[in-house]
Amino acid sequence: MKTMMKKEVRPAQAGRPVDHQKTQQIFSAIDEILAVEGIARLSIERIASTAKVSKVTLYRRFTNLEGVISAYVDSFTQTALDLPSSEEQSQGEFSLAQAFTRLGIQVVTLISQPRVIAFDNAIAAAGPQFQGLKAQLFRHGPQSVVGQISQMLIQARVSSSLFSHAQLADMLFQLWKSDFYDELRFTGKMSLAPEQLEQHVANRTQFFMNLLERESGE
Repeated sequence: MKTMMKKEVRPAQAGRPVDHQKTQQIFSAIDEILAVEGIARLSIERIASTAKVSKVTLYRRFTNLEGVISAYVDSFTQTALDLPSSEEQSQGEFSLAQAFTRLGIQVVTLISQPRVIAFDNAIAAAGPQFQGLKAQLFRHGPQSVVGQISQMLIQARVSSSLFSHAQLADMLFQLWKSDFYDELRFTGKMSLAPEQLEQHVANRTQFFMNLLERESGE
């Protein structure tokens, strides 16, 4: 997905707790603006007005518009890329397949959410105005997923004579997205029920593990 993103956001003020309810108001305002008016209407002024907070609050918490958007994307991506525990990975290839499946389900469930699809499409259609943000989103979205998978392969001491860890990781990521994601982005309709989506990820992961096993046995 292109829209998973992490960026450090300055706290409102040293020693002052963050008002999570107000933060949710801000993120809900972004949802509303995107749904009704599109990303071109996103601005500090528009978000503040819709969320019924002051511009000072937004600047104090997020520094600028990109900071607000970064935190917004983080709000629905921060739990999607949890690495499996070292105990899981230390138990061998079968556990690695389970860990990949768990991660894959988290990732495809995330990128299938209507708000994520809408944001991803809005950024893709935004033109040069958000070019820098697009690059950041790629680094913290697809690139981050591939990095997580690569790290899992390295920790499990899995390698290939034909592909680098990054290439293997990208292969698995693309397998997870295959067949349903492009249709979802263009139609907005999910063709798979949650149980089918989980089975889709499990099947693609097992196919990937079989390819690795076949290569290692040659």
